[in-house]
Amino acid sequence: MDKKDDNIYNESKLTNDFSISHRKTSSTVKYFKHYHNAYEILLQNSGSGEFFIKDNNYNMTSKSIFLIDKFDIHKTLVKKNSANYDRFVLQMKGPFLKNNCIFEKYDFHLTDIFKKNIKYIKLKDQDYKKIKYLTEKIIMESTKKKYMFQPIVHAYLLEMVVIIDRIIEIETKYSNKNDKKTNPNLQLAEIIAYINQNYKNKITLQNIAEKLYISKYYLSHFFKDSTGFTVIEFVNNKRIMEAQKLLIKSSENITDIAVNVGFNSLTHFERTFKKINGITPTQYRGIEK
Repeated sequence: MDKKDDNIYNESKLTNDFSISHRKTSSTVKYFKHYHNAYEILLQNSGSGEFFIKDNNYNMTSKSIFLIDKFDIHKTLVKKNSANYDRFVLQMKGPFLKNNCIFEKYDFHLTDIFKKNIKYIKLKDQDYKKIKYLTEKIIMESTKKKYMFQPIVHAYLLEMVVIIDRIIEIETKYSNKNDKKTNPNLQLAEIIAYINQNYKNKITLQNIAEKLYISKYYLSHFFKDSTGFTVIEFVNNKRIMEAQKLLIKSSENITDIAVNVGFNSLTHFERTFKKINGITPTQYRGIEK
């Protein structure tokens, strides 16, 4: 947590497969741009602010929920006059979500809700009360750790995800009629989509501007104002994120990984990687494997 603006984000890792927290603040707080190696559900009870996730900015309101996919970049800004900012945060790794025979029986995967286009939901009162109740029950079970608490937590979580998935189904029908309501910044999404599709190649302000028919000056300022990143910072962070995945999942050597994610210099890759993560690619691979 930091009150100063930041130019990089850090990976926040879970020590266990599941964690839940209840966070409150009454002052202006800006969190680092970051991502997790876990899925995250953020339930906002009260207060206001701004939330950046993946390729969109959202105005946060009370009784709302955010769904954050694994490795999605996100950041919270709690506004100055936001009294009693209050939220629950649930973070889950893949093994926790998949290790349950009930889910397999019905061919239902808890991770599915994080893969859909809807990342923000303003909850109706009845839906909010249900989700808040389940969240509080999960906190109680996770804190007391009574006999067989883990399957109970799974059951509460499954019920919560089904409720959210039903809401998404309804929201999706309306979003098809009016895309702007669920994606208020289509231009920003278009820029980030271009970066995500082309990060392996040489990317400059000029070629993005030409591709999207906008000026370099507008692109530079619009992107920085919208995300907190410069375009090049965002590109480099995307490349490093993809490199981390390859370091964990593949046996490729570090030079090949650097080239495969868009760096034309091993030195530049290693310097950028260490700036973002605080350790070298070799050290990261050793820790994760």
